[in-house]
Amino acid sequence: EPQAYPPLVSWSERTNMAARRLSRLQRHILRCLFMQYQRTNGVMAMGHRELVQTLRYGRSNISHRLYTLAARGLIVIDRTPGGKADSLHLTAEGRKVASKIA
Repeated sequence: EPQAYPPLVSWSERTNMAARRLSRLQRHILRCLFMQYQRTNGVMAMGHRELVQTLRYGRSNISHRLYTLAARGLIVIDRTPGGKADSLHLTAEGRKVASKIA
């Protein structure tokens, strides 16, 4: 019986898959935001400070991951008038991705 090999994947498909991959910290961020979304039925967003305290990573490390998640359209970062990150919301796509990894 012939052995089945996985289909060949083009270079562009491989780069797209790599772009969709999330780091461990990004997955953890999405899980935290999704748990907050479920806990409050989407009424309350998680604050940036609260997320930093929950995850216990450096603030700049988390901020960089948040910008990446926002650029991918998975979260929305609300800002204070001074430009600082205030609250974080999952987008519909973000909820879909987070529900798969939660």
